[in-house]
Amino acid sequence: MQRNTILPVILALLSAGTFATAAQADPTGLRATAIGGLERTDSASGSGASDGFYYGGQLGYDYDLGGLIAGVEAELGGSSARDTVAGVEARHGVFGNAAVRLAVPVTDGARVFARGGYAYHRIDYATGTDFAGSGYVLGGGGEVDLGSRLLLRGEYRFSDYGSQVRGQHFVVGLGLRF
Repeated sequence: MQRNTILPVILALLSAGTFATAAQADPTGLRATAIGGLERTDSASGSGASDGFYYGGQLGYDYDLGGLIAGVEAELGGSSARDTVAGVEARHGVFGNAAVRLAVPVTDGARVFARGGYAYHRIDYATGTDFAGSGYVLGGGGEVDLGSRLLLRGEYRFSDYGSQVRGQHFVVGLGLRF
């Protein structure tokens, strides 16, 4: 997603949600979330971390377990991060993950959550020798309902993609429940 399309997507999500409704938000069911934030990845041992703008989208489904909310979510994203490893330019490409999550309501309309699962990352090198690694992602955060269908989410996560490549994401998201 290009930067000039992010604002229209956010505005469409805002107009689709209902802000000041008397109905209690149901935190279960299908949801889609647009996310963005800081991505920091160490693409090789000793090379130092590179920072970039992370952008992506999530699809998830949550279930009410009677006081706890369990869910699954899949995410696909990209980054503006670039760095140089051993004199070769590296561009951080595709990020993906599939995770399970457990959320605990802290108030009506607000939850904290922990998540973990499978992670994938691709780094494209100028030499054509690319890195494609998979591993795990662990994270947590909070979300708050902005109405009966709209939610705001904040999250930190750590990923290990193998071969000494590790990353961190500090993201916020705007989601819509269906």
